[in-house]
Parts: sequence; structure tokens; C-alpha cells
Amino acid sequence: MLTLEERQKLADESPGWMYEFNLGDGIVTPLLADELRSVHQTRERMIFPHLDRLFPSVDGTQGLDGTQGLDGTRCLDAGCNEGYFAHLLYHRGADVQAIDIREVNIRRAQAIQSIRGFEPDRLRFEVRDFFDCQEPPDTYDICLFLGLLYHLENPMGALRLLHRVTRSVAIIETQFTQQRAPIVSGWGQTGVTCQLEASCGLLLEEDAHANRLASHPEGDGQTASQASGPTYLLSFVPNPAAVELMLKTAGFVEVEQITPRPGSNPQYLSNDRGVFFAYKQSRRAICERKGSNE
Repeated sequence: MLTLEERQKLADESPGWMYEFNLGDGIVTPLLADELRSVHQTRERMIFPHLDRLFPSVDGTQGLDGTQGLDGTRCLDAGCNEGYFAHLLYHRGADVQAIDIREVNIRRAQAIQSIRGFEPDRLRFEVRDFFDCQEPPDTYDICLFLGLLYHLENPMGALRLLHRVTRSVAIIETQFTQQRAPIVSGWGQTGVTCQLEASCGLLLEEDAHANRLASHPEGDGQTASQASGPTYLLSFVPNPAAVELMLKTAGFVEVEQITPRPGSNPQYLSNDRGVFFAYKQSRRAICERKGSNE
């Protein structure tokens, strides 16, 4: 257990934190930006009531008491940052593998785990690029892929890998472009055009090393030597139609965009961000296996 002084030093270190954690004795980790609080609250309210209905506890309760329906399930939190959503899976009884490419995030996640006494055999944090995942197909019953898709130079490759390692459902949260009207494109012959409902916008991220919320210069499977030039990375930001098309093309059989509740963060209410449940099996098959009422 860390001393009070060690916990205060952890909270005060730069840069600021993605999540607020209560470290005890009145010590709370400070957020990078105040809006992150409502972003995370909205994510949680959009994801977990739906997930709890898909994977109910044996006795039908939905409290964080270890009797949740995630007992015995294996989960992956890809791009876990400091581990908050991995904790929510852990509290529901899951065996959780959480990965992030940034060492500072995993160091902080492991410190929080030590402070809170979470079992290391059921909650594991590891510095790893998602593209380095070598797990066999269908390894994880549930995969979280939150705030990651739109920071990748190879989003389609990431979703194909996500489909491979997912057994039941992947949960994707992403920023959107505001492009809703179709984009008109030529297609091989004069006068022949396509109406493209699904599209991505390209953002040049020039602060990849300094910005903890940006792409990482060694992501997308790049090696350190490949990433040793200018730290300019492209982020492919999708519109909602693109996310659905990409997930279905990756092999998911059903894709559902979750509707935010009233009072959610404005980005979600205006459809600038969104949450998708992507099912590798049909919802009916998952519900029948788990005995849920979804």
C-alpha cells in the first residue's frame, strides 16, 4: 500500500489524468480537462446497463458484488489508459486483460490497482500495442475499444483484428465527423459517380509525442525506427455510417449504435461521438447462452 505522501505525489505528477480516482485521505487525481468527467459518465451509462442486460447475474441482480453475469468471462480493454473501464468489468466478475501503448498509463493503472487491492490474477495491465495482439480467435467474450478507433492510421486493420479476438461482442466508442450527406466520387469512367454515405475525415496530428490524447507514434504496428521521423500522424475520423460499414465488413454480424440518455454529454447528444455494440454472434445467440432478457 502506498503511503499518503506517495499517493499525493502520484496524483500531482504531470501530465494530468484521464480519470478521477479517489486515492484516499482526500486525494483525488486531477483531470486533463473538466469535460472528461461527463464524457466518462456518459460512456458508462451508455455501455453498462446494456451490457448488464446481455450478461445478467445468476440471481438477476445487477450490483457490483461479484455476482454479475461477467463471472467467468474473459474481457479485453484495448487502449485502457489508466484502467477505469477495466475496473468496471473487474467489479462485475470478469477476468480482464487491459493494454495500452503508453507506459505512463500502465504505470498509473498498476498503481491504482495496488491502492485498491484488485486481484492481479484477474486484472492484468500491460504495455502493448493492440496491433501486437497474438491471441487466438475468439479469445475474449467482450472487448472494449473506447476512444481509440479515430486515432489510428489503420482503422480497418484494427477492426479486423478486433473481430478476430472477440468471441461475443465488441464495444466501440469513437469521435465522428459531422459529414452526414453523401460524398460524390468518380468511379473509373467519365460521368460515372458513386454516392458514398460512409466516409472518413483525415486529421494530421502534429503533437503525437506531447499530447496523451493523440495518436501514438509507435502505434498501428510501427516500430520505433519507423516512427523516428517527424511525429506527424494521420487520424481517420469516421462518420456514423462509416463505423457501421467498417464493423460489418470486418465480420460482425450485427451492429447497434446506442442512444444516449437525456442529460448525457453534449457530444453524444449531437452525434459528434457515439457508442456501438458489434456482435460477432447474434444477440439472440448471446442471450440464449447467458439466459438474458435482452
